[in-house]
Amino acid sequence: MLDVMQIGMRIRELRKGRGLTQQAFAKEMNVSFQAVSGWERGVTPPDLENLIRIASYFGVLVDDLLSVRGKKLVLGVDGGGSKTSFAVSTLDGTVLDIFTKEGSNPNDIGIQRTLRLVGDGIAEALFKFPEISSVFCGIAGASTAGYDKKLTQYLTERFPPLKITVKTDSANIFGMDDKSDMALISGTGSVVFVRRGDIYVRLGGWGYLLDKAGSAYDIGRDALACALEEEDMNMPLSYMSELLREKLGASRLWDAIGNIYSGGRPYIALLADVVFKAYENGDKKAEHIIDSNTERLGELLDSAVRLYNVKPRAIAGGGLFEHHSDIMLRHLSLHTSVEVKTTGLPPVYGACRESAKLIGGSVSDDFCDNFKISYKVIIK
Repeated sequence: MLDVMQIGMRIRELRKGRGLTQQAFAKEMNVSFQAVSGWERGVTPPDLENLIRIASYFGVLVDDLLSVRGKKLVLGVDGGGSKTSFAVSTLDGTVLDIFTKEGSNPNDIGIQRTLRLVGDGIAEALFKFPEISSVFCGIAGASTAGYDKKLTQYLTERFPPLKITVKTDSANIFGMDDKSDMALISGTGSVVFVRRGDIYVRLGGWGYLLDKAGSAYDIGRDALACALEEEDMNMPLSYMSELLREKLGASRLWDAIGNIYSGGRPYIALLADVVFKAYENGDKKAEHIIDSNTERLGELLDSAVRLYNVKPRAIAGGGLFEHHSDIMLRHLSLHTSVEVKTTGLPPVYGACRESAKLIGGSVSDDFCDNFKISYKVIIK
């Protein structure tokens, strides 16, 4: 398999190993700086003549530039309520593939369906990349009813050669930042976890029937309730309500009620993006919805510091922080004294880091940079 991103990352690795800047390497190869930059970013691969020259310069085979065969690879799995992400990477963080399946929270779809879904995803990754040596799965709801143990048993029996660890999805967030003892997840659902050794203590995260606020589902639900109230009371429609009608393809939101209920929690969670778009266009009702939801998250963070005497620092992840981090962090700062950090990467990044630790013991210093660069290319 010719992997343009892998070629670029290998060239970058060799260049940095020689202590060369891109400009200096370009001069050695008698090409432009832009050419080297394009190679390393996976935009344009070197032609055959330049591949031969690069291999000769560094004293490696051309095959070493073209293939990942023989190298250990890792698989990270992030299972949420709306989707499950699978990412294959090298030990230095170079992403080779990312694909998604439906949500895998066993509390939503049942443990048997979760077993099949996660197992089939691992099998799909192994078919494309048999060099995978370890798998780290962070699955929402896995800490309930011993589901993590059932998943571990099923996966280790199905894939005996692999080193496999299954934990709740908070482990993926903690995996992003080794310095934080609190993790804030705000995706389809929301929860705060405190890390105490190998034990994760939960605040919130009771499930959508009981939780108060802070998730994409909550924001989408609040927006629908607000818009439906405007219709029922014959009030002037907010910009947010107009966007919701457009998103749902309905002249009246009431006409979309059937689709909303049949779509359930994941469907409603997807409507959070509409609220953020309205917010960015000055809609005050959208602003109120976002602020009230982040206020709840702030309460959980402050309670975690008070109850467990941990450092007031948290790493945040999940869909809302992946796609709307600036707005989320801005409003969170109004409601908590905790310093909240994000990586700008999806939680599956943390899963890959944890997977690398299973076979390497530690991760390289440039793991994050390599993941960011290659991830952007893969998802385009």
